[in-house]
Amino acid sequence: MAQAIPLIRAAAIAPMRRWLCATGRDPAPYLAQAGLDWVPADDPFVPVPLRGAVGLLAAAAQTGGPDTPWLMLHGQGSVDLGFVTVAAFRGPTLGDGLRRIRRAMPCHSTHEVFTVEDRGGALHVGDGWAVSLGEDGVLHLVQQYVAALADMICSVVGDRPCLARIRMVPHPGVGFAHLRPWLGDRVEAAPDRALDLQIDAAMAARPVPPDLRARADARAPAGRCPLLRGQTLSDDVATLVTAMLPHRTPQASDAAAAAGLSVRSLRRRLTAQGGTFSGIVDRSRAGIALDRLQGPDPPSLGALASELGYADQATLSRSVRRWTGQTPRAIRNAAVAAAQPAGGPAPGRRDGEMPCAKPALAASLER
Repeated sequence: MAQAIPLIRAAAIAPMRRWLCATGRDPAPYLAQAGLDWVPADDPFVPVPLRGAVGLLAAAAQTGGPDTPWLMLHGQGSVDLGFVTVAAFRGPTLGDGLRRIRRAMPCHSTHEVFTVEDRGGALHVGDGWAVSLGEDGVLHLVQQYVAALADMICSVVGDRPCLARIRMVPHPGVGFAHLRPWLGDRVEAAPDRALDLQIDAAMAARPVPPDLRARADARAPAGRCPLLRGQTLSDDVATLVTAMLPHRTPQASDAAAAAGLSVRSLRRRLTAQGGTFSGIVDRSRAGIALDRLQGPDPPSLGALASELGYADQATLSRSVRRWTGQTPRAIRNAAVAAAQPAGGPAPGRRDGEMPCAKPALAASLER
């Protein structure tokens, strides 16, 4: 099996950033330590490495204490978590909203497994991962974070206590002592190490307030697709590189850390698949450049050069000529002219995928 780069939307780290700021901690060094210093604070839909998000949570807990995940979300109201909260609050009832999260999860994360089922007269919400997150201490923090998120969502619809029972991996050092003030005896060890949240049927049947549903409908993102697992490690690296390029020039060390590999191992595996990291960066730049130049609102060449990490506009122009045999201006002008008779914008790419060149230019990108 190819080594994967698990991804999750940047919305997952938004409460972490807010909590760090609210408690007087500068988020910058925490983000840098987790390899997430490039992630914009104003776009919850950017794909980021799951390992980085987990590392950020663990680093915050090192200074904030073992109940840090709960503190990040408790009492925060409907914190914007992108697909997750939008899905939760678009349902007519809380239970339906949780089922909507299950259906929306492929849009939020590549390796998270979210389940919802009726069992024993109650609704059981489970959450797991198709990749190892590390030792029990880290898994406990992640499960606590998911439980706190579920509690936050339920509290917006109904009164606390919202979760009738929580089964999770205990903290290896303090067990559940740090959570007793919040959860009392409702939290206990999971026999199978899997997170299980029990919600009483009456709570699950609580209606979502109409005004909240309307706000969720208005915030529902259009045209977003699932975060796709690549067929190869090269595919996953390309997805990460494409996400990073508008914010910072990607390095091989970024992709290696996201994959849980050394840089040497990453390069060796990419070579075995017939590619190189620099080649992936070049193809990603080509895809973004052609997508933007042929889009409905093409940027200036200077702005595009800066977005792709080029030193100047001339470097971008030389690269576009190498990829396509045409100048950027010619490609942009042709796209604008072609769009005018149709009276509408050119179709956009699916989020989470490599942007694609038009068919006439695709062959040049393969070389």
